[in-house]
Amino acid sequence: MTKAELRRNYKRKRSLLSEAQISLFNAGILNQLLQFDWNGNHYVHTFLPIVGQNEPDMWSFITNTRIYYPDIHIVVSRSELKDRSMKHFLLADNVVLEENVWGIVEPVDGETVAETLLDVVLVPLLVVDKAGNRIGYGKGFYDRFLAKCRSDCQKIGVSLFEPVEKIDDVDPLDVPLDMVITPYSAIPFSR
Repeated sequence: MTKAELRRNYKRKRSLLSEAQISLFNAGILNQLLQFDWNGNHYVHTFLPIVGQNEPDMWSFITNTRIYYPDIHIVVSRSELKDRSMKHFLLADNVVLEENVWGIVEPVDGETVAETLLDVVLVPLLVVDKAGNRIGYGKGFYDRFLAKCRSDCQKIGVSLFEPVEKIDDVDPLDVPLDMVITPYSAIPFSR
């Protein structure tokens, strides 16, 4: 299937999930993330969920990381609409968060973090294929961002659904993931 077809199908699938299903899926994703050994990582970037889009709840992961890995710096982004880039900030207790035009909660300001410092990026998506190619909302923000990260930065997708076989129209500028976390598994992609 094409990106447009998959995007439409998985947005619909996600919108039809009940609160009970979303809660169960979020618990499974958190369980998968907690099985990782996060030692040795200094900067972990995560997305903040768009609740209205039933995105995975990353707040529980943030809370657990702060408790069990207090030396890890949690980093979140703000979308720069003028050039479709992202600016990254430490998620400190005093950071003010506001909702943008797409319903994404973002930092207003704070201490900036360069992409080259990131050890892990947890990436939102609608669906991913078995080669690690992801489909987001189609604006290209994450592909531009991930292209600036170090080659050893782990790019880990977080998905409510298992991977599909293949995305038919992968673009050369699409940045593939190293792994995807689903409610039931952690699936590495070979390169």
